[in-house]
Amino acid sequence: MNDERKKQIKDKITQLLGDKANNNLIDFSLDRVIQSVANFTNIPVGELPPEIDSTITAMCLQLIQTHEWTNNDAVNSISEGDVSVNFGSPAELYAQVQKLNPVTDDFISDLIHFRRLPQ
Repeated sequence: MNDERKKQIKDKITQLLGDKANNNLIDFSLDRVIQSVANFTNIPVGELPPEIDSTITAMCLQLIQTHEWTNNDAVNSISEGDVSVNFGSPAELYAQVQKLNPVTDDFISDLIHFRRLPQ
């Protein structure tokens, strides 16, 4: 996958997220999804076909939106005595991305068409 295709996918994700878009989070999530797709399909990142771009876009959007990473007010904890509210940090969001596998049942049927036998 060349830089131009990656930029087109990122631009589409940014457009679909609207004013909730966070460029660093999109870059990080997009890299994570692309690598997961490459691992699942057994296709090197540089050889991923353009036909898979819409699936990568949808996976990235689901990854970001399902976990509410665009919500800047993500509350981690609330205490009542002396009122304390703790918000999530960007570092915590990036750590969550690392733990997740973006290849979910929703996308396996799309990706299986591209899957190759491991070499």
